[in-house]
Amino acid sequence: MENVSIKKKSIIYGVVTVSNKGQIAIPVDLRNDMDLDQGDQFMVLKRKDNVGFTFIRLDKIDELVCKVQEDVSYFEKQPNK
Repeated sequence: MENVSIKKKSIIYGVVTVSNKGQIAIPVDLRNDMDLDQGDQFMVLKRKDNVGFTFIRLDKIDELVCKVQEDVSYFEKQPNK
């Protein structure tokens, strides 16, 4: 049997504190795991239950919007208002 090394990525990276300027520092392990670089942009979404928020890479949002634009069947499934 071949020994295969699997890198398990964390889902919890620590605790961050909001500064007096409203900033947080993204933990270095998360930046490394996600290959984040200075200048990367994210869309910030608030959860409906107000317990937190989600960051999504802006380039992934662009890909999603392009898919929605091109998917005619998506709009055909939507109820008419």
